[in-house]
Amino acid sequence: MTNRALPARLRVPIRVTPGCVFVSLGALDALHTVGVPPVHFLIRHMRGDWGRLTDEDWQRNECALTTGDYLLSSYILSTGQKIWMHTTCGRSATFVTLPAEEFKLESSLRDALLGRY
Repeated sequence: MTNRALPARLRVPIRVTPGCVFVSLGALDALHTVGVPPVHFLIRHMRGDWGRLTDEDWQRNECALTTGDYLLSSYILSTGQKIWMHTTCGRSATFVTLPAEEFKLESSLRDALLGRY
């Protein structure tokens, strides 16, 4: 009988619910250039693989899982370009951006996502 269990690397539990996911045009272009879909890094973020962070930032994320504070992941693409994933405090949204980008949303949507009604 064939063992149909998933490989260990695919059995990692989800630690973060991302809410609505927004990808900036710059991040989308960078990911398209290397042929990697945004969901690849989103899954890593959801599983608690924070990517290339300092030990201090990694520990802050680990604490934020229980306190509900914002989360940040940082990944480096094969081109050397860095992308960030920010998940809001209320876990209502995750933003995928380049570090130099300021991601702008229409103010009422931004306020709703951040819990400022």
